[in-house]
Formats: sequence, structure tokens, C-alpha cells
Amino acid sequence: MNGSGRTTGGPRPGRLEERATVEAQALLPMIWADPQHMPEQLSFFAVRRFGPRAAASVSHRKERKPSAGDDELRREIIARGTHRTIADGAVMGGPFVILMPVSFVAALLSQARMVLELAVLAGHDARSEGRVADLLVLQEVYPTTEAAARALSDVRRHPSGGRGRIPRRTRWSLIVRMAALLGIVGGGEKRGRLRQAISTAPIVALFLVGMVLPLIWVPALAVIYRRNTLRLGAKAVRFYTPGAAGEPLGQHGRRRVPRAAGLAAVLRFLALAVVPFATAAALAVADVRLVGGFWGTGLIVLVTVSLLAAGVWHVRRRSRARRPPR
Repeated sequence: MNGSGRTTGGPRPGRLEERATVEAQALLPMIWADPQHMPEQLSFFAVRRFGPRAAASVSHRKERKPSAGDDELRREIIARGTHRTIADGAVMGGPFVILMPVSFVAALLSQARMVLELAVLAGHDARSEGRVADLLVLQEVYPTTEAAARALSDVRRHPSGGRGRIPRRTRWSLIVRMAALLGIVGGGEKRGRLRQAISTAPIVALFLVGMVLPLIWVPALAVIYRRNTLRLGAKAVRFYTPGAAGEPLGQHGRRRVPRAAGLAAVLRFLALAVVPFATAAALAVADVRLVGGFWGTGLIVLVTVSLLAAGVWHVRRRSRARRPPR
């Protein structure tokens, strides 16, 4: 892998998100072309893209902290992976529900990158196709690596890119499956209609609320991603290092996981949420009526200003991401 694939020091957040966007958008056409194998295509892509980077990243960590033990390095990898998942998933795609697939795929890729780094630390080759099966087991797509390996024998390695013209029902099903892999909704292939409806209720609620207040996605996903990425990290440690004592983070380790990304996301949300509510309140005090009287006017103003605020927020982030690094 060339030098652009390595992360040294601390890349600017905008550049990190830009790479996550590019990677997610490069993977999505493959998913559209082979929707029934979405988890498999995601795992293949992650190993191809992040396998060499994972080895380089772990090597860099060891050089930077030569006296650090494996427990400390595992904690650092999980903390960094959690921070990256929040930044790539919740912050990047939060304002607009139309970016939901990109946001989910970016978060899944960040989690996969964390798992591959933990595999390297445990002495495994992150570039091996065996890590594809490992990822699928850790995501609970298959019960064992043997079952995953058998299923992978029938999956195309490099499907031709789809054009995104797939049935709406299939697209929604893919989004729900991505949400299940991320722990947003309950997983499981064989579920009754009632259990399926209950498990998809959270994402439907976020979708509906997000239509009115788009930035609600930012803090909601930040909290969900943090919890489930820590859980995935703990599973990966137990998977690759069965002899590791206790949880890799534990109570003290969890407190050391950086909360900056999640806290910043919540503060940005609160700041921008004040704008639509303050505007609606100002019009109410001024006794301005548009359509539907007091409540109709308040709702219209709330939705319109919220969408405008989210739009400005998103454009500014995209423009910062495109700036060349200093």
C-alpha cells in the first residue's frame, strides 16, 4: 500500500472523513451489484483496503510506544476505532437521511479496520482472506469461520459496479441489514413479522424524526456507535486472544476511551437545534401566521429552518474536507 493509505500522527478530521466518504462510495456500487451478499462484499473490501494499513498502523503504534504491552495497545486500537466510527458514521452522514447508506457503510468500514488491527496485534495476517470470514463471524452473519468460508466460495470477489437502480424494497432491506450489523436494530435472518417490526422500529423512528430535525441523527448515532463499537472490540479481543484476562477495556478502560467525537457531535447538534426553535419562537412572539395558524406556522418554520441549518452544516463540512492538508 502506498503512503496515502497510512495514518501517521493525527490527520485532520476533515481529511479523515473525506477518505471515509470516498471508501464508502467506492464500495456501494459493489453492494448494489450484489445486494444479497452485502456483508460479504463489505468484508472483502475492508480486507483489501485496510489489510496493509492495519499492519502498518500496528507497527507504527509499537514504534511510537516501544514499552507498551499488548493490553495497552489493544485499548488504544479500540479507543481509536470507536472515535473513527463515530466521526466517519454519525458525523459524516448525520444531517440527511438520503446519506444513510454512505453513513452506515463508512461506520462499518471503520469498525472492520479496528478488527483488522486487533488481528494484526494478535499475530494474524490482516491481508489474508481468512480475516474476511473472521469479520463475518464477529458481525454474527455466520456462526463459525468454517460456515463463513463455505459461503464465501460462492461469492464474487470483484462484482461489476451497480448503478444504484435496485428496487426500493431491496434498498430498504439493505439499509436495515446494515443497521443490524451496526447494532442499531436487532439482527437475525429468521424472525417473525412482529419481531421484525419491533426490531426495525428504532431506525424508522430516527428516519421520521430526522425528516423534521435532520441533526437528530448526529447524537443518536454517536451514542449507538460508541456502545456497539466497544462491544465489537471486546468480542474481537476474545476471538483473537482467548487468553486475554477480562474485558479489554473494563470499567477503567472505558473511561479512557475518548469521548471527544461524541461530545462534539452532541454540542454541534444542540447549537444548530437552537436556530430553528429560536426562529419559531420569535415568529410566535411576533404573532406571525403563515399556514394552519399558530401550530402550522411553527411546524413549517421548524422544518424549513432545520433543513437549511443542516444544509449549511453539511456544505461547510464538505468544503473543509476538500481542502488540501497543511
